[in-house]
Amino acid sequence: MTHDRKPSIILPAVQVFDGVASVTVGDTLLTLWKAPARAARIRHVTEVASALVRGREGSIAACQFLLPSASPPRLQERSEIIAGLDVVMPRARRLVTTPLGDAAWQAVVRSVMRAGLFLIGQSTLVKVAANAAEAFELLGQVSSEESPGHHELEGALHALYDALKAP
Repeated sequence: MTHDRKPSIILPAVQVFDGVASVTVGDTLLTLWKAPARAARIRHVTEVASALVRGREGSIAACQFLLPSASPPRLQERSEIIAGLDVVMPRARRLVTTPLGDAAWQAVVRSVMRAGLFLIGQSTLVKVAANAAEAFELLGQVSSEESPGHHELEGALHALYDALKAP
């Protein structure tokens, strides 16, 4: 169910760290990865997600967008990913991953996500979207009164691109 929202949501500052940018809008976290998923970047995103979880009583939604330059995490980053999921999963309504690129890149990301979903057993909570519009639709399916609308999500994604100077 999608809720009508006022278009007056003001985006907080985008948080940028070495090739990854995040912004929270209402009860939703958006992250754009331009650089590979490495330990320090994963920890940074986990800190941003932790702040969102600590700052509210209810559940959250999150969506990460992966540019082709953002290669998947290596095996040694597994503990960082698990730590991040431990923070978010208990309070998450939906987690969406969106590979932005050609079919080969999308296939790589889908394969990595499929393996991860098998390990954590959360296929109903964690989704992979083909593009931003589908990602926003998946977020809208689980929106709350505090969730941003499609327009605000688009604005937040543009702000992330601008912050990373991504094409």
